[in-house]
Amino acid sequence: MESQRQVSVFPKKTSRFAILGLRVLTTILLVVPIAILVSNVLSVDRDQKYHFYDFVPYRYMAASIVIGIAYSIFQTGVAVVRLRRENHGNILLDFYGDKVISTLLATGSVAGFVMTAQLQKQWGEAVSDYYHKYFKRSYAADGLVFLAFVCTFILSVLSSYALPKKF
Repeated sequence: MESQRQVSVFPKKTSRFAILGLRVLTTILLVVPIAILVSNVLSVDRDQKYHFYDFVPYRYMAASIVIGIAYSIFQTGVAVVRLRRENHGNILLDFYGDKVISTLLATGSVAGFVMTAQLQKQWGEAVSDYYHKYFKRSYAADGLVFLAFVCTFILSVLSSYALPKKF
């Protein structure tokens, strides 16, 4: 009988370097939007300023980014250790953690997109460059979080391929 073992397209070292690269890219894609969110302030009047923490969806997005950064940095360190020791480590942590974080980042990104669209619709009458600059920055942060979700989704798929080998 023929063995039904899955053959990887990449050698073990190459796939581990790809995973490490995706983890680093995810971290970068999450650090930039949190900086954009913190620095993006909309001043309507002298006395009235809006920050990201004034809107619940932006707060949710910021929380998902911070959790994603912490997980991504942790997993990057784990990936480096695995490269040096050449072992698989805790595959279930990778599998479930990547699933949870990718879902969290997807919902955080959607929350940011919806909030930005609502604000743009609400304040759309005031067609000044200042408002457009605020919305462009907000959409940029939302898009970067979405790209981080794509990276974690790819990592999630890669970690699911490792499960049959281990269990």
